[in-house]
Amino acid sequence: MNNLDRDDLICNCMGVTKGEIIDAIKSKNLITVQDVSDETGAGTGCHSCFEDIEDILKEVNR
Repeated sequence: MNNLDRDDLICNCMGVTKGEIIDAIKSKNLITVQDVSDETGAGTGCHSCFEDIEDILKEVNR
């Protein structure tokens, strides 16, 4: 996950980038995939990006 840029799409269904997810986690103190989904819409389509969202959460909330 660390090799992705902020502009890389994480959620293809909803068009949410890594940067948008990082910004939401930091600004809203998000801690779960559901929190990120509720705030950004990421993961609300096919759910295939849940693992990537979890990785970003771990990366940001170390």
